[in-house]
Amino acid sequence: MSSLEDELRALGRSAAVPPVADGVAAKVLERVAEPPVRRTFAAAVKEKWRALLALVALLLAGALVAPPVRAAVAEWLNIGGVGAVQVPSGPSSAPPPPTVAGQLTMAEASKVAGFTPVVPAALGTPTGIEATPGFVAMSWRPAGVRLEQFQAELSPMYLKKYYSELEYLPAADAYWFSTPHELVLLKTTGDEQRVRVAGPTLVWVRNGVTFRLEGVPDKARAVDLTK
Repeated sequence: MSSLEDELRALGRSAAVPPVADGVAAKVLERVAEPPVRRTFAAAVKEKWRALLALVALLLAGALVAPPVRAAVAEWLNIGGVGAVQVPSGPSSAPPPPTVAGQLTMAEASKVAGFTPVVPAALGTPTGIEATPGFVAMSWRPAGVRLEQFQAELSPMYLKKYYSELEYLPAADAYWFSTPHELVLLKTTGDEQRVRVAGPTLVWVRNGVTFRLEGVPDKARAVDLTK
């Protein structure tokens, strides 16, 4: 344990992280169910934030964490801009993901979104591209594949209310929602807006951007498209 503790302390000293403000701690604490745990964690955040941030960085990097534990961490800390919430039951089927009607070029989408979107090479040129500040959606017809990408933030943009196991895929550093689930939009007011039922979806984060790939029911194929 002393070796691990020394490594965590070294990681904490070297990590380029901002101070943890009370507001940030509050957002984290809201995801802890039991009040006694909330108070204990609050004290830990205030008193030993460097060690905690080092531990979080270690967990998110995937070191020393088995896939089931990593999935639980994702549910607690979000997957970039996606929050995962397990519910007792869910839909048994889902329609194909909606196609994107917009006809922006990649350059235009990049300018509107404020970041450069990524196109999986295996899918080729999208048949539709739309963008808003911080968000890009594209789809491919007739394949029925939809890819959304948006800048990850502390507060999630989407909630995925799933009822089966959330699977972490170490090889792709991605998360697989294998069954149909409710896709919910979180408004800036804190209100929830049900978007639709989504089918099997792969979610991953690269360089501060969250990706949602929908319409590829085969897990191995979905993982290949992240490369």
